[in-house]
Amino acid sequence: MKTAWHNLLVGTHHGANGVLRDVIGESWRRCLLGRVDPACGEAPARVEHDDLDTLRSANERLIAASAPFLMQSRDQLAQTGTVMVLTDSMGVVLDVEGDPRLRTAIGEFGMTPGKSWSESGIGTNAIGTALALAQPIQVHGAEHFCEPIQRWTCSASVIRDPVDGSVVGALDISGMSRDYSSHSLPLVVTTANSIENRLAQMALEERFQLLEASVAALGAASGVVLFDARGRLVKANARAAPVLAAEGVVLSAETRIPVAGRAVPEPEAECFLPARLLAERLEPVFRGRRLLGYVVSLPEPAMRAPVGGEVDAAVRASSPSARTVARGAPAIRPESGSSGRMGDAVEDLQRRLAFLATHDGLTGLANRRLLAQRLADALAQDLDSEEGVAVLLIDLDNFKDINDTLGHDFGDLLLEQVADRLRRCLADAHTLARLGGDEFAAVVKGQGGEALGGLVARTLDYLGASFCIEGQDVFAAASIGIAVFPADGDTASVLMKNADAALHEAKALGRNRCRFFAAGMQEQARARMSLGAGLRAAIEGDRFRVVFQPQYRLEAGRLVGAEALVRWHDPELGDVSPSRFIPAAEEAGLIVSINDIVMAKVLAQIALWRMRGLEPPRISINVAAQQLREPGFVDQLCRRLEQQGVPAGAICLELTEGTLLEDIDGTARMFERLARQGIAVSIDDFGTGYSSLSYLSRLPVHELKVDQSFVQGIAGEAGKRSIIVAIVEMAHALGIEVLAEGIETESQLAFLKERHCEMGQGYLFHRPLVVEEFEKLIPPARAWSRPEIVL
Repeated sequence: MKTAWHNLLVGTHHGANGVLRDVIGESWRRCLLGRVDPACGEAPARVEHDDLDTLRSANERLIAASAPFLMQSRDQLAQTGTVMVLTDSMGVVLDVEGDPRLRTAIGEFGMTPGKSWSESGIGTNAIGTALALAQPIQVHGAEHFCEPIQRWTCSASVIRDPVDGSVVGALDISGMSRDYSSHSLPLVVTTANSIENRLAQMALEERFQLLEASVAALGAASGVVLFDARGRLVKANARAAPVLAAEGVVLSAETRIPVAGRAVPEPEAECFLPARLLAERLEPVFRGRRLLGYVVSLPEPAMRAPVGGEVDAAVRASSPSARTVARGAPAIRPESGSSGRMGDAVEDLQRRLAFLATHDGLTGLANRRLLAQRLADALAQDLDSEEGVAVLLIDLDNFKDINDTLGHDFGDLLLEQVADRLRRCLADAHTLARLGGDEFAAVVKGQGGEALGGLVARTLDYLGASFCIEGQDVFAAASIGIAVFPADGDTASVLMKNADAALHEAKALGRNRCRFFAAGMQEQARARMSLGAGLRAAIEGDRFRVVFQPQYRLEAGRLVGAEALVRWHDPELGDVSPSRFIPAAEEAGLIVSINDIVMAKVLAQIALWRMRGLEPPRISINVAAQQLREPGFVDQLCRRLEQQGVPAGAICLELTEGTLLEDIDGTARMFERLARQGIAVSIDDFGTGYSSLSYLSRLPVHELKVDQSFVQGIAGEAGKRSIIVAIVEMAHALGIEVLAEGIETESQLAFLKERHCEMGQGYLFHRPLVVEEFEKLIPPARAWSRPEIVL
């Protein structure tokens, strides 16, 4: 502390600018008198992690107005050694974007959401001092009061509410002093001004939304007055004037109502409507969770009866915990009773139903009906202008998995956060909507070509970042399909249909990407629809059949097993290749149903063979990731085996590598249960995924299947031969047998036998066989193995 006083007196903390020295000097004096620790190197936490959602909700408008500029800063400040910081009016950090190389540094110094950069917490700094002085400022190096942060140079400007001029937050650009640019202060001031302009635009939009939501109320036969969320007059209907005149009240631009949470200066209290006109007649208007304003239904003079109360009685009517400073005349309250309360309840229900008719109840976004209406309006307006109109359909890629694993309540919280992010990254959208489930839509005007592509790319990037829900980080990437008017359609329905076709194309190409509509996609969409409808009909009509591809011990040439493969013949589509219908079934959520059908058919067939005195070899059955995630999967499988009288050793479950890695710990526990029951597990298509020794060593796996793409490259590709050798050696080191798929030539067989691959399957031995043909390969039970001993 002595050193701090010395630095203040000798002026070693300030730059050459005398005016700036006075400002910094006064800030240092405040810090010394407030006993700020000069050795403090990390901003204190003002808001704990669990309360960050509350902090963001309280600053929703500021965050939404700032989001486009913060998103831009991610690209503009990359490689500059600087970051942009947004805080609330108390200096609490709301968001940080910029050079990713500073991620560690900003964490060490507490430049993260929830940390406070007020002068009282971290001494003289650009954010805290700008807020204390309510003006822009730059704080360079040693001008910071706390020594550990003197490595930084920062510029900050306050952000004011364009309506009342109050300070609502601060914007800062900070960087290590060696990297800092003198242009940062003008940049931060200009950006803060732009944010204020967006706040003004949002205020106008909210005013329009309030009017739109209150059309029915303003059309009532009684007197109605409309006020915004700050209690300022917006509009009154024709009946309001004579009612107010009878009360001796004349409306003006200064007319106000008291609002909970807002301090009322003494002069403004004179502008309030009398409390007798407000008591039990103040109705809030919401858009989703956002308060837009209030509707005051004025009482008819004949219905009034004198009651006591002041302006604060009206505040309590809108919020029991509200406090205000106001004066008023004796208030009059309308007669009330059970019928009056019931009427109010009915009106509340009607307003809520009216809102839900056009909006999504969870997110507050427009619903499909309102989207269609607004899109049609936008297209009609665009005919007379040169602005482009684009429809974006946005779908989360793995929402079903999150919903199934973590629960629907968790999924709802995720959808709310997704909606919040869309409001920020698509803040200029004409309309944002939730169509249902995890599908959202946006109508964007005035963005064409590269600008639209950049906007969509930033949206994907923003949605791809982790979401923190109930203390858990979750990733929920999205895919986006885009259709543009008029090139991709001249009506709302055609644009929506083509955007949906583009969305499906994006998902088919690997997800977490966007696609613009192109000719031919609609034909592909129709084919997918036809395929999906056919699959559902096949499930209901039992049109799937099972074939068996034999598996042989390579050295002995002995039949040791078979893989059960599903085939589908559709009355209209004919024989459909598994390479077509399996991905379609996965996308449509039908793969579990199909696998269940295959499992039932295989177990029934094994039981039938055994009843006829045959002992079939082990049959491998494919299992999907969704089946593994079902809590009762193992128990259900064991019950089915018992019901059919099929021993556990008669089957082997085949899973892909990707299935294993989704939840390695849960998979290990499930495999151990399967092993205890005597059910073997095989890893299919091994070598095409992660092929990690670390996860294989943790799992009780019985068999690895080398993917046929490697087997087919044995003759001419040394790299694939090396991969096969590595897989075999790794498997043998872990005590796991190897089966090669797709063996078609004698040279391939010779190479695999030379490398001690135990088993194989492929056209060299047999193509997949129908039941009757495969049955001919099965020897009688007495020749196949010794009979079971039943104790």
